[in-house]
Amino acid sequence: MSRTGWPGSIAILVILGILAIGLPLANAVVADDAVPLAAGTVIEVGQEFDGGSRPVSMLVPAGWALDEGASSLSESVSLVSGGATVQLSVIDAEAATPQELWTGQHLIFKAQGVPVKAESPVPITTTQGVPGLAAMIRVDDHIGTQAVFAAPEQGASVLVAGDPAAIASRSDDITRMIASIQFAGAPR
Repeated sequence: MSRTGWPGSIAILVILGILAIGLPLANAVVADDAVPLAAGTVIEVGQEFDGGSRPVSMLVPAGWALDEGASSLSESVSLVSGGATVQLSVIDAEAATPQELWTGQHLIFKAQGVPVKAESPVPITTTQGVPGLAAMIRVDDHIGTQAVFAAPEQGASVLVAGDPAAIASRSDDITRMIASIQFAGAPR
């Protein structure tokens, strides 16, 4: 005697529905946009060249992850570690000075209605020798650091934000990441 009928078919459809719809929804709820990066990963950002590389890169130390939800490799990447965020962005500005990039970024902040208050920027240089400016910034009650770099054919901006204790505990990592920024076509 064989048993066929609707109750068994409905039970199978319910199970398949849970697997097909429920699991992806549950995964979306618990999935994190942060993808851990291996120590020594070189993360690249900017419009992709024909060979697949990008114009600006940075060396990532251990313990950092790529925040995929806040990153677009053609424009900027956000790296996170325990409440600290380092965002590296490309600035399409050829032959600009660090001061021009700094002033331009703050004009953009102002036009966007972002109330940024910055200390006087101080000169910094990447290990590649690309000049830049950096300073502490304040947006409302949040404190962070901003840096800009001006290579001959490209610029870059770095914003450091997050929990002050997390930033302080990762300050050596952050300093090394910023110093490691490389520009394609700039002298090495």
